[in-house]
Order: sequence, then structure tokens, then C-alpha cells
Amino acid sequence: MDGFWRGRGGRLLMAALLVGLAAVALAVLIPNHETADLGGTAWTLVAYGPADAPTAAEAPASINFEANGRFSGSTGCNGFFGNFRAADGRLTIVDGEIGMTLAECGDTPEGAQNAFFRAHLGDATYERTADRLTLHLDGGQVAEFTLAP
Repeated sequence: MDGFWRGRGGRLLMAALLVGLAAVALAVLIPNHETADLGGTAWTLVAYGPADAPTAAEAPASINFEANGRFSGSTGCNGFFGNFRAADGRLTIVDGEIGMTLAECGDTPEGAQNAFFRAHLGDATYERTADRLTLHLDGGQVAEFTLAP
């Protein structure tokens, strides 16, 4: 049998096995969640805070939803990322896990936005129009976005 693996048939079989393993690994590592009308969109933050009196965004912040169920963005100071599902106006963070970088933001507009997202970003309901996205977050908080150019 040792000779088989050294011959052409063995090399072809080994190549096929490696390609198959790579395909399985990619299927596991790259999510494919329901993304509804959020998948493939990118948004820029314009306001955040209490739903009855949101504060205008002073630092560049964004969120991007990929068609495969990944999301990423910036608080204006730190980056964040994770996996999501969207259906029927409900945004769910898969496994409730959001990764975030850990830069010190200080007492700045970027720091205020960063503190807001650290405290409130998670599962949410949302409303979307052609050019506006409103996330309704924990504790009556909102994050309002416009479609990124």
C-alpha cells in the first residue's frame, strides 16, 4: 500500500482529500446566516442614545453587514465584529458574542460613542428604509445610521 500513495493515484486521492477538508473548514468557519434586508449593506452612524433624545454622532462610526452573516464596524475609537442573523425586524448576535478592540478612548466624542456601543450593542430590533437604519437597543437606546456612500 505504501507504493500506492507515491504513485499518481495516491497523489490524486491525497489532493482530493485536502480539497475536501478545505471545503469543510471553510463551510464551518464562514457563517451563512439569514441576513434579511441587512446583508450586503454598510451604514454610517448619525445619532445615538436615548430614543426620545438621541445625540448627534461627533466621530466617524459605522456598521457593515455582510451577506454571509458577518458584521463589523467602528465605534469611532474601537473596531467590533461578530456574526448576526436578521429576520422580521429582529437582529440577533449569534451566541451573543461581539469582538471588540481595546484602545483607550478617553474623555472624547469617540470615547462617549465607544462607551455607548460597549454598553448597548447586542440583540436589537431594527427599522430599515432605503437610506436609513435605526437599531432599537437595550434600555430604550437607539443607534441611527444612514446608508454609507
